[in-house]
Amino acid sequence: MDTLPNVNTRRGGKEPSHAGFASCVSPEVQSPQAENSHTGVTSDFVPKPNHHWFVFRVLYGHTSAAIEALNDAGVEHYLPMRYEMKVMSGKKVMHKKPLIPGLVFAYMTRERTHDFVKQPAKTAGFLKYYTDKTQPVEAGSIYNPPVIVADKVMRSFIEASSIKSEHSMMLQHERCRFKKDELVRVVKGDFKGVVGRVIRAAGQQRVGINIDGVGIFATAYIPSDFMEKYDE
Repeated sequence: MDTLPNVNTRRGGKEPSHAGFASCVSPEVQSPQAENSHTGVTSDFVPKPNHHWFVFRVLYGHTSAAIEALNDAGVEHYLPMRYEMKVMSGKKVMHKKPLIPGLVFAYMTRERTHDFVKQPAKTAGFLKYYTDKTQPVEAGSIYNPPVIVADKVMRSFIEASSIKSEHSMMLQHERCRFKKDELVRVVKGDFKGVVGRVIRAAGQQRVGINIDGVGIFATAYIPSDFMEKYDE
């Protein structure tokens, strides 16, 4: 599996082997208000002042505990899952695993994150900021800043990755090529409504959503006549 470039946990050190991306994926939403919804947020979701989508590293084997803690605190969160078609007893069955093992996305203020990553929080031992080594160390700290995903990018990512397609995938930046530096919207097919940029990946034309500090989510193949230019 590929490992993530230029990102690390709050305490430093090498990324564990389970930190890589997997292909043929589609996630399942986990949120306290709208579990398994298509978008991963409640129908009345609106951006909240000083709230951001933080990316957290979860210690191996503690994902369930992290999700439980976020649920108990009423924090909106997203645990992407990937789906694999397997044949069991002669029948095709969808089997799911984490899309990006060891990562969970949560929507809160920076101050609220301290309730999860700093002692004496019960989650502090296994939940850490996912930090971006491409950014300078924060003032008054010895650590790089946590990865934060913009609201509109996160919504696009959740919408696109919620579609159960075995041909969607997460990629590192160097493994795909942006064909144009302009946004498009998919107007036909399973991915209708998804907004992103046209990319070439795994030999096919797709729509990619760039998640800074994490990677690129690539849809399945999208024909040119299924897309239109999108002006923000």
